[in-house]
Amino acid sequence: MRQMIIVAILVSGFTLMNVTAKAQSKNDVDTVNVTNQIKLEVKGMSCQAGCANGIDNILKQQKGIVKSKTTYDTGTSVIWYNKELISQKEVENLIKDRGFKVKVKTDGQEDDL
Repeated sequence: MRQMIIVAILVSGFTLMNVTAKAQSKNDVDTVNVTNQIKLEVKGMSCQAGCANGIDNILKQQKGIVKSKTTYDTGTSVIWYNKELISQKEVENLIKDRGFKVKVKTDGQEDDL
């Protein structure tokens, strides 16, 4: 009897884990479907620690920002964002509000990221 209870608990646990994994997988797909990437040229940075990392810290606090990587050496910021929660213009304005100039990098520009 005790073994049957243990087996039932284990089966229930594995079933719950599978349902949770499927739900997470669906959320990941949904996030991918609404995620945009923008590459920005950022002017006015003077260092990695304060400027570039500061931009990333501000961005990650915003609802809708999935990920960002700002690099002082290349003067670029690559930002992945949920277009249903925040617009490209709002992303650009967040960086401008920190005192930097931003310009969207086009495909024709060299990209060292």
